[in-house]
Amino acid sequence: MRRHHLAAAVIAAAVLFAAGNALAATPGVGECMDCHGDKTIEKSLPDGKTLSLYVDLQEYRQSVHGGTSCVTCHADAKAPHDKLGKVSCSKCHGDAEKSYAGSAHGKKLRTKEASGVPGCDGCHGRHDIRKVKDPASRVFRLNIVATCLACHKDRALEARYHHLPDQKLIAAYEQSVHGLASKKAGLTGSAVCSDCHGNHGILPADEPKSATHRQNIPTMCGKCHAGILEQYEKSVHGKGMRGGIADSPVCTDCHGEHTIVRASDPSSPVNLRNIPRTCSGCHEKEGITSRYALPKKRFSSYMDTFHGIAVEYGMTKAANCASCHGVHDILPSSDPASSVNRANLQKTCGKCHPNASPNFAKGVVHVEVSPKKAMGVFAVRLFYTIFISALVILFVLHVGLELYGRWTRRRAGAQSGKEGKP
Repeated sequence: MRRHHLAAAVIAAAVLFAAGNALAATPGVGECMDCHGDKTIEKSLPDGKTLSLYVDLQEYRQSVHGGTSCVTCHADAKAPHDKLGKVSCSKCHGDAEKSYAGSAHGKKLRTKEASGVPGCDGCHGRHDIRKVKDPASRVFRLNIVATCLACHKDRALEARYHHLPDQKLIAAYEQSVHGLASKKAGLTGSAVCSDCHGNHGILPADEPKSATHRQNIPTMCGKCHAGILEQYEKSVHGKGMRGGIADSPVCTDCHGEHTIVRASDPSSPVNLRNIPRTCSGCHEKEGITSRYALPKKRFSSYMDTFHGIAVEYGMTKAANCASCHGVHDILPSSDPASSVNRANLQKTCGKCHPNASPNFAKGVVHVEVSPKKAMGVFAVRLFYTIFISALVILFVLHVGLELYGRWTRRRAGAQSGKEGKP
């Protein structure tokens, strides 16, 4: 048995050796390796630095281009020591090159301020390019984040290109629900940079064709969260966004971007305790409520209720906005399918209050305490405010007078004691 294993190992080694020799013998490779196989070979750069010109034959042999000749890419390498021009990948990868040329990276690379801007080799490598599905590839799904962050966590590049997003915000992805699933759990299905921003055609978020433009975010997230996208599209927010209302919230407005964490995380905007404040980000803005004729003071009127006070003090079982209005399937109260439509309120309240009768939900929920909106509640609140304030003042006055009386009696007693002495 050992002989068989030994024979197999010898054969495998011989095959690899033969393959290496065959590659070295490929026209244009053997000659090039005579010089570029030397680890000491390097080129002086204008800034005084040096660039290594060494090529690891073993790495190249394992690369996706391993079976081709050097002159396939370096077409101008007709004789040794020729000054080589810049390699163009468009000869074989025309579509990718065209897409890249119109991207934020491609456009910047053609300007005078192109230092540090990644070209094809910046992401894929040079002589060690691997297939995308190869775990050793720089653009393998589990490696893409590290490849992108190599530039986007570089403070020097951030200082040079002021338009770049804050590198701390980008780096926060690593601790997000997507980043942890990819990095720690090794889930290849978790969203990485290229899933949201694209690969060769990355564009700034303010361009309509960008995958991260507001109008495109629901569709982008829906690639993975298809069921949620279907609900959102039918909701008042989804219809508003598709109707061109830019103020309509999209996924990132509620969940965040690179900082998305689980809803159970206390720092999440959609954590049970944080939902009221997240919703109020839009529903408390005067400009939005006035522009779209939305009810005002939704947050303050909610916080005045038992539910609001309970949530504020940490009672996560108390109803919040999503408990009544829904999450991704929010509809106007006038819609018969809405959970807050008058015909559905008993069922909605019944989720927490199983014995809720038809009369249970007849009262107003968001009560705005003012003479015009709720005179009865306003009057009662005003009465108790004055009554309790007066009571406290009288109590303090009573205690003050009592203390003053004790002090004067004690002083009078001490004075009479002095007078009675011989």
